[in-house]
Amino acid sequence: MFKILRIICSVIAAAGAAVAIFIFAYFRLWGLLPVGLCVAFAALTFLFKHLQEKEELKKNPPPPEGDFIKGKVKNGGNISPGSGNAQDEGKE
Repeated sequence: MFKILRIICSVIAAAGAAVAIFIFAYFRLWGLLPVGLCVAFAALTFLFKHLQEKEELKKNPPPPEGDFIKGKVKNGGNISPGSGNAQDEGKE
């Protein structure tokens, strides 16, 4: 649903930007009206993108990091023998 709304709003914003060029050429400051509408539809596009990502995260959450025994694993946390961890000290 949000994907369709994103596409519609972005097409309207792009079409409005194209129309605004001609309105500026012939009617001067009246071109600010379609530019304002383009900005509004672009903002709606970003809003729908945010809502879509939020809904997808709710439906399909990322896998948990680490495990229940050792807790969260740090980036590059190598727990292989000889890695210099505190658990391995004295065993070598």
